[in-house]
Amino acid sequence: MEGQLSKGNQSMSLGISYVFACPIKSAISVLALVLATQPAVFAQQMSPSDLEAGVSGVDAQTIFQKQTGGNGKNAGTTGGGSASDSDNAIEVGDYARAEAVATDRLRTTQGGVAEIALRLSLIEAKMWQGKFQNLSKEIKPVTSLLNRTANVSPNLTARFYDDQSWISQLQGDPVESEKLAREAIAYWKKATQPDIAFLCGGIDHLAHLLEDKGAFAEAAQQYEEALALHSKLQGPRSVAVANQMERIAALAFRNGDQARAQKMYGEALSIKDATNSVYKPFSPQKADDAVFYRFLPGAPNVSRETADGITRERINGNNVTVEAALLLKGDDLLKNCKAMVRVTNGGNWKISVLPQGPDLIVLKPRIILAKQVQGESLAQTIEKKGNSKAKWIRFWGSQATTTSMTNIIGNGGGFYPYGGYMSPNFGYGGPMGYGGNSWSNRGSGMTTMMTSMPDFQARERAYQRAQAVADQTQKQAADVRESELGPSTVQPGSSVEGCLFYDQTKFDEATLRIPIGKAVFEFRFDHLR
Repeated sequence: MEGQLSKGNQSMSLGISYVFACPIKSAISVLALVLATQPAVFAQQMSPSDLEAGVSGVDAQTIFQKQTGGNGKNAGTTGGGSASDSDNAIEVGDYARAEAVATDRLRTTQGGVAEIALRLSLIEAKMWQGKFQNLSKEIKPVTSLLNRTANVSPNLTARFYDDQSWISQLQGDPVESEKLAREAIAYWKKATQPDIAFLCGGIDHLAHLLEDKGAFAEAAQQYEEALALHSKLQGPRSVAVANQMERIAALAFRNGDQARAQKMYGEALSIKDATNSVYKPFSPQKADDAVFYRFLPGAPNVSRETADGITRERINGNNVTVEAALLLKGDDLLKNCKAMVRVTNGGNWKISVLPQGPDLIVLKPRIILAKQVQGESLAQTIEKKGNSKAKWIRFWGSQATTTSMTNIIGNGGGFYPYGGYMSPNFGYGGPMGYGGNSWSNRGSGMTTMMTSMPDFQARERAYQRAQAVADQTQKQAADVRESELGPSTVQPGSSVEGCLFYDQTKFDEATLRIPIGKAVFEFRFDHLR
């Protein structure tokens, strides 16, 4: 199950209910999305608003601090010192860098809190990239280190249990995952100064697990507790609070409480719109501050319609409307899918479309970050394959022949086709190549001559077919070049539309993220095959 879920923020616990990230953001978010939408084996359904469920790698005050020593002020909390740089990278979604930093520093860091923190950072960096394969092996050294290391803070121990909880969930053991999630929360609450951001993430994770098994009442209580903590830590009008309100709204909608769902959705949308993120230039930011406009069930700013066999989803945020449809089979010669996107700016300021790369996260049958295929590269490949096909059609067409039969009556003792004596019963004559081949069969006084000659009509048809393939190829390549959606600026009252191409075609569920300014519009597509 190794894939790549980096580049955006996703909570990767096979049940993600929504992908949380700007370009490269918080990974736990994706996990929650996967968990929220997958079948039994992993999780039946997580609340559709969970992309940030897993929380950030360091607390709000220390996230952007760079420390290189082992005695930084975060030592024993987020790992301090040597682990803080990789944690910082995780916080802003740069999981590949986090993995590289942690791997490099583990070469020279042995034992104690520093190694524990680095190993946890490495595990999380890999997990959020979808590299699930060896996580169980990598958690074992941490267990050993914890058993022989004194004075490990409750915050760091809690982080260990939280990581174990995610790994258990990925392995399809929700019971063990819930048990470990509760232990993680207990350790965070024991700390004199608990990492509130981590604690909120742990609470949300537990709530997802409870919701998955149908314990809606307790799940609601957990979401409410996290909401209170976020409100106290970041403020009642923070984006983190808005995200938490969406989780509560999604659960309320699922339980049929329309009034509460609409109230919470409305408040969350008001908070996000007030940031004007769609009009701001993109810059990396920590997970709790990233504005995501998500396609959530029952939300007032989303709609869906199906026409001509194509399902289109629409999200509105800050008077900017983004529409998207996902097609698994393109009309070109390659194996790729394409997303058709339209962005309409109904606001009063210009917006930046795709200031960072758009992400397509495949959720089922396995989690993987689809690779975007650039339009020019795709067009060139289409031309190459088309021209190669046309070449072979011409080649085989040039070999087309037809056979003519001639009967000769006589009783000779042989004959001399094109020179050279042939037996009276069977013979062959004639040069190979343009002149054709002649075969004869003589019996009962009659000789049948079969001559293979060039079929000029068939060759002409082949040439015409080859030209048609070449023309079609050129048109397809031109369409790809012209339709590709790239970075652009859209003025008030204007719109832009185009296509995005990806290398995956065989999947059932996926999340598409379209960055606009400093915000991200996130679409969820199910039942694609």
